[in-house]
Amino acid sequence: MSISNSICVLFMILFVVCLNLQSLVPANSDSNGSIDINVIGISIENDLPPGSAKLFFYDDFEGQDVEIRPGNGNAYVKLLNMENQSGGFKWDRQCATFSLIPGNEKGHQRIFWSVRADGVYHSWDSKTWDKREHWVPC
Repeated sequence: MSISNSICVLFMILFVVCLNLQSLVPANSDSNGSIDINVIGISIENDLPPGSAKLFFYDDFEGQDVEIRPGNGNAYVKLLNMENQSGGFKWDRQCATFSLIPGNEKGHQRIFWSVRADGVYHSWDSKTWDKREHWVPC
């Protein structure tokens, strides 16, 4: 068997294994057959005014501060397990807390956050926003 054939066989095996991995992911299905995977996806957008100081996000799952750059397409996106998460934001000598409690998300698995000059906003659809946190001096 040539090396190229061995590589093809290896890729075929990996492909089959990947197709079967979905059976290893814990999931629930409802009466409509929809599957809920037991993860939550968060997206954090820096919607601060242009020219603002840098925005940093810190949390209990990343292990280090992450800069969230402004502009569409620069959102911080992360998949998390269904455990409570916490952290915060630092911007221009101000801080705001961050908490994600899956039980409070009413079954939504995609959570959107918008960081703005007047505070931190939460959404389930990225259209309707609810102010959750105010800035306080760090």
